[in-house]
Amino acid sequence: MAHSAADAVPARASLWAVVGALWMAEITGSFETAMILAASRSLLADFGDPVLIGWLISGYLLIGAAVAAVAGRLGDILGRRQVLLILLAVGAAGSLISAVAPNYEILLAGRLIQGLTGAILPLCIGLVRENLPPEKVSMGIGLMISGASAGTALGLVLGGWIVDNSSWHGVFFASALFCATSFVLIYALLPRSPRLPVGKIDWLSGILFAPGILALLFYISNGPKTGWFEPANIGALLLALALLTWWLRRSLTSDDPLIDIRLFRDRNISIANIITGLTAMSTLQITLVFSIMLQAPRWTLVGLGATATVAGLAKLPSNIGSLFAGPLSGWITYRGGGRMAMIVGGLLTVAGWTLAFFFHDTIVQVIVALCVISFGTTMFFAVGPTILAYAAPPERTSETTGVMTVVRQAFLGIGAQIVAVLLASDQVTSPETGERYPTPAAFDTAILYIIALCILATLVALALPRGMRRYGSKS
Repeated sequence: MAHSAADAVPARASLWAVVGALWMAEITGSFETAMILAASRSLLADFGDPVLIGWLISGYLLIGAAVAAVAGRLGDILGRRQVLLILLAVGAAGSLISAVAPNYEILLAGRLIQGLTGAILPLCIGLVRENLPPEKVSMGIGLMISGASAGTALGLVLGGWIVDNSSWHGVFFASALFCATSFVLIYALLPRSPRLPVGKIDWLSGILFAPGILALLFYISNGPKTGWFEPANIGALLLALALLTWWLRRSLTSDDPLIDIRLFRDRNISIANIITGLTAMSTLQITLVFSIMLQAPRWTLVGLGATATVAGLAKLPSNIGSLFAGPLSGWITYRGGGRMAMIVGGLLTVAGWTLAFFFHDTIVQVIVALCVISFGTTMFFAVGPTILAYAAPPERTSETTGVMTVVRQAFLGIGAQIVAVLLASDQVTSPETGERYPTPAAFDTAILYIIALCILATLVALALPRGMRRYGSKS
């Protein structure tokens, strides 16, 4: 692979300045994902309907997942830096629209525009490969993944502080400021990305992919809320199947499709995506499991009766610890290969959930388990994009990472429904309020399901080749 700037740091900035600018961009994307959770109570007070607030969360994620692969591929073709600047500018505009929104409809419109920033990570990973020397790529990608943890923590903590001292409008102004800051840093510190010839690209294959994925994710996320067989949901599913079938056919027959499914013939790419799907269905359900466990009443014999604020603070140490997991994963990947890094991350993840299974009687015990789980999960999560960065053709790096984002979001939604069903399999009812809570047996079942999938994901990692040079041969 010929890196445009792989053998020399860009003239306008040091290597670490480039990484820092990209890290800030990834923090921005993660901040926008998490900040809405901190503002949810204030938004609920103003709009009164939890369903409306839910769409501010899920709508953003749906748009981000649907455009991730297409935006990543456009970056590969038109220049990753250029496309990233466009996404940051659009994200800032969406944030400002939501910040000054006089009603819910305008607020939602701005939030959906913000969703385009969900494609930031694939572009950042492509820019890491484009601008860093080959021996620094795995570490740089690990830092990008740690930026996601930092942005999440910042969104919860800073977002909560802003809402407590002003209103939900403030978090959107803060988001616009993050986008503007990232825009300036990327513009000032990164060189202009190269462009690829676009004459023979099958653009229609990309046009079909995004709405097909959006319709599929809509069905997965909305089905449990309104009914799997509700006409609108069935219509979305049929539309998704039709568009994705058409896209699959064009992708397989076109000489140069915009989104190329044939990349999955590479064992490294296919295995990395399988592991991503298993991880999303299991350990990425950490927030769902522990938020209920922490806040359920003590009389359920498993809940700790914590407030929402305490539950958020209990997650903070694990977010901080995860800042170091990404770079460590990158270091292990470069030294010993993605196989070794994934096995280490998988074993840590299994150990953390096993701790949670046996020891969850106090908040301190839960915090310890959360730290181990999050550290291992971040290592696990960081290896996949690194493998893709070395296995994919240079001109399709952001595209393949974007497809992995789609896989993660789809299986994240599927896993959430499975875990929710397991937690609801055995419940107790409060005699005072009528609220229903999972029993210890239900939590045990859900955690054992997660442990089983984490073990399976770790075993699948054994199918990866040993050592880094098997990937690095293309770099």
